[in-house]
Amino acid sequence: MKLLEGVFTAFSILRSNKLRSFLTMLGIVIGIAGVIAMMSFGAGAKTLLMWEVEKVGGPSMFGVYRREWIRKNEKWMRNPSKHYLKMEDVRAIQTECPSVEVATPEAGGSATLSVDGKRKFAQMQATAEEYQVARKWYSGYGRFLSDDDLSLWSKVCVIGEEIWRDLFAELDPIGREIKINNQRFTVVGVMESRGKGLDPEGSEDNQIFIPITTAQTHFWGNDRVGHILIRAKDHQSVDQAVKEVKTVLKRNHDGEEFFETWVMKEELESANRIIMVIEMILVIIASVALVVGGIGILNIMLVSVTERIPEIGLRKAVGAKSFDIRIQFLIESVILCLIGSAIGIALGAALGSGFAWAVSKFMRDFIEWPSVITVESVLTAVCAGGGVGVFFGYYPASRAAKLTPIDAIRHT
Repeated sequence: MKLLEGVFTAFSILRSNKLRSFLTMLGIVIGIAGVIAMMSFGAGAKTLLMWEVEKVGGPSMFGVYRREWIRKNEKWMRNPSKHYLKMEDVRAIQTECPSVEVATPEAGGSATLSVDGKRKFAQMQATAEEYQVARKWYSGYGRFLSDDDLSLWSKVCVIGEEIWRDLFAELDPIGREIKINNQRFTVVGVMESRGKGLDPEGSEDNQIFIPITTAQTHFWGNDRVGHILIRAKDHQSVDQAVKEVKTVLKRNHDGEEFFETWVMKEELESANRIIMVIEMILVIIASVALVVGGIGILNIMLVSVTERIPEIGLRKAVGAKSFDIRIQFLIESVILCLIGSAIGIALGAALGSGFAWAVSKFMRDFIEWPSVITVESVLTAVCAGGGVGVFFGYYPASRAAKLTPIDAIRHT
């Protein structure tokens, strides 16, 4: 029996029983829709995660910092090391580590800002000119901090867009005065808007940037650097860059490894593993409906075999082979599942888009959830639908193939 002829015959039979065919494939539709929606959720989470990673500079970022508190002998205690990160370490990393593209100091904390009697709490970042290159975050208006600002301990600052809106009413802030913890600073730039991201408690736009040397002089009274933000030349060079940085820092501090490191690539891999596990659990749960749909296919195909025993007997009597009969019923089962899969893919895509819309609408102040339907998820759904058709349709098809003309006569 030719395959194309079998397909046409299968469609003809399915059209003759539209309601039964629809009810039979309903379980497949629900199962596939669930799988697509769950995979869309996972793909959206990964895309959102990558957006956030790119906001902090991308997967080639890593950092070095000194812990103030360490755990020793089951107790927390202050770090006893006499060593601290300093600007000399930043310069040494930049000049002596060939796998490093850029390194910049970073330190800060909360600050109270005031302009013409208006007050606002914000996050203060003390840093250097290289910060915007490391973070891929640039001033949208005016300028960023310069090397001269650091050399002269200049009392200048660059403000986030939220600070510009709240304290300057979106008027030109360049050259105007702002108080940071009652210290007078001059605004020289406004950063590009970054939004809140995944942190509902804070916003990237609610930050103010000052030269780290100015902060050391006017706020802290020491030359320490809280954190060094580093970008490797590419994500393949991250491990080598970390080794080079550790070597330089230990050499500069009597061989003591008093510092800790974090690596964005490792954090990203860990987060992706968690997302993948959650996605797989959700897909498995959704697949229960697919199994139920498969059982429905099995039952209906058995009913179909019983109803068509005379037809099967007649075909056997005129020379049809058991293989032809088996293939005919398998084709019907697979086509039923593939049609259900196609409808399920469309429904799942709609559910995924609806979920993304709902999350973005109700959390629009700090997150925009992407709707992502990947080629892999569509292929998985099609293969799953076809597999269910073959698996649950094989027994009824084999039962039909084993019938003989005599069985058909007895049945009639």
